[in-house]
Amino acid sequence: MTTADQVGRILASTPERHNRILYFAALLTRESESDVVVVGGSAIEIYTRGGYVSGDIDVRADRSAVHRVLARWGFEDHGRLWIRKDWEIAIDVVGDRYSGDPYRATTVSTPYGPVRIAVVEDLFVKRLASAKHWRVRSALNEADLLWRDYRNEMDVAYLDRQARAYDVVDLLAEFRKRVPPVGLRRE
Repeated sequence: MTTADQVGRILASTPERHNRILYFAALLTRESESDVVVVGGSAIEIYTRGGYVSGDIDVRADRSAVHRVLARWGFEDHGRLWIRKDWEIAIDVVGDRYSGDPYRATTVSTPYGPVRIAVVEDLFVKRLASAKHWRVRSALNEADLLWRDYRNEMDVAYLDRQARAYDVVDLLAEFRKRVPPVGLRRE
């Protein structure tokens, strides 16, 4: 069992915020014995290695299992968010299960165990959807960060399927026109 003191020492010795998210999620996965998947802005922060900074760590996991661990580690329950101010961490369990294809999460190894992260295609498409359907201005900037770094690694068939599902084919076409991929990866 990992104690709050141990977690605090690990986080204090990890200066890069994106690595802190990874390590914390790995510890949370191990302690909760739940399938924790990092999603949303915190996943973008990991992919961009801090080029984008999220305000909280969004995860999909077994809520009750994760909440028990967070309570044991000294987090305060603020409704939707669980906060530990001295660690500068806020956790938002946005759902019990990962809404994407469960095989589309990628696994990253850390010194504290594996971490599952939403695939970049899902993050990119959901940012396009936020921009188009909810008029979130910053969403296109976040999508641009992902496109710039990962456009050549994205699974084209999956990306196209997701763009159709979220009704953002037009925005995807604009990105492809502006900065086309160098090579196309197909599965």
